Amino acid sequence: MVPVSNHTSNVIKKDAFMSGAANAVINGVIGWFMFRGKDAVPLTVDTISAHEKTVFSTGVMTALILSIILGAIVFLTFGKKARSFQLASPELLDRPFFFFGVRTVLFYSLFAFGTAALVALFVQKFLGEVLVISVVAAILLGAIAGIAAWFINAAVMKEMLRPE
Repeated sequence: MVPVSNHTSNVIKKDAFMSGAANAVINGVIGWFMFRGKDAVPLTVDTISAHEKTVFSTGVMTALILSIILGAIVFLTFGKKARSFQLASPELLDRPFFFFGVRTVLFYSLFAFGTAALVALFVQKFLGEVLVISVVAAILLGAIAGIAAWFINAAVMKEMLRPE
């Protein structure tokens, strides 16, 4: 793997952090409106066929959908920024969205989905059904979305700059 320069690393870290923070706040607010009428919200439930909204059932799908959308946006927009800052050679930045970009976005989106699902599984396995108040549920949903946004941004940007 080719190491990136400090300047490139700083640009990626800053962009990924800003996206993660913004998405954490936005999805936390959405979570608040979704959970605000409930006295207690379960983190997980012990059956896959439950129709009850839980923090992780919402968070896992949020991580997947958010990763796919943000990954595609990052792939389509980061090239211009990388060219203007001369972060990579033009041949690296000119790789097509179909199939290089799609493969990259789907790979890292499925990784984010799997990680969120695995965390939910471990929470259910080791803690059981934990009930939290709606504010905590919204904060946790925002945290899941923020981490997913940070991860997909950093991963796609680094992948775009990596030679094959």
